[in-house]
Amino acid sequence: MSPATPPESRAAACSTSGVPGCSLQGGRPVGEPLPDPRPAPAVETAGGDEELLPAPAHPWEFPLLAVCVAITLALAAAGLHLLWTLTASLLWTLVPVPTLLAVCWIARGLRYARHRAESVKVSPTQFPETHRLVTSLSEAMGLARAPEVYVSTERRPRHTDASAHGLRRYLVLCHDVFEVGEQGRDPEALAFLVAHQLGHLAAGHTGYWRRIATLGAELVPGAGAALSRAQEYTADHHAHAHLPEAAHAVRLLAGGRRLYRRVNMGEMADRARTDRGCSLLLYHLLVRRPSNTRRMAALRDRTRRGRVFL
Repeated sequence: MSPATPPESRAAACSTSGVPGCSLQGGRPVGEPLPDPRPAPAVETAGGDEELLPAPAHPWEFPLLAVCVAITLALAAAGLHLLWTLTASLLWTLVPVPTLLAVCWIARGLRYARHRAESVKVSPTQFPETHRLVTSLSEAMGLARAPEVYVSTERRPRHTDASAHGLRRYLVLCHDVFEVGEQGRDPEALAFLVAHQLGHLAAGHTGYWRRIATLGAELVPGAGAALSRAQEYTADHHAHAHLPEAAHAVRLLAGGRRLYRRVNMGEMADRARTDRGCSLLLYHLLVRRPSNTRRMAALRDRTRRGRVFL
């Protein structure tokens, strides 16, 4: 792990990035306590009580959700019609529906069970700093209760993830991300990526019926991926609303835990505007997560919500 950037170098980097407060270049010095997350803006209801106002979704999320649901319904209708044509039996035509629902439920349950059996669970007595972080962020985002958190120790590191099974909501943290955030190395990086995953929970992205309703769109190249990209931007918006000074954490996804401090976020964000090419455009249309360049550009310029297509 490279040493923290000196204040003089950090100031110079800020001047070149054009970002006030240098929130996208280096964050606060390593070892400095993590600031409390900002609560969501409150609105007064008719009864005089205040409710937390959730961060708005990406403008493309709900239109794409409607398209994906329509694709799923169309494919389901076509499949049922084909079965009826081939079998002329109401039983054999309808049996695949509960079967598919059961298979999806079992698959989600087995995934949850794998993390419960194999991964390290964050608790008040095991990694208490991260447990307090998740609890405070969940409260700030208006979640009814904090999700369970597991640290994946798989050899092949993956992205952090948010998922659910039944009434249980849980997060899975990649061990590389967890190592960066623990022991005072860069707690803001861990905080922002955790807030991103909590944003998925707050926006309802992990619901069982939502996944079922958009399952058919995964069979259409680009359809399910476009919705997934919009949802990633929405989760980023939730995280930025509560921890704007920690947005530099996305450098971790580009440079890894050893090199991310040397990544110039402003330079990468500029490439989202300058890089062109047919193969690059095709990649952006098929990938399920926004590219690092586009994601950094969206976090730097908050007047734009992030490019989902062109």
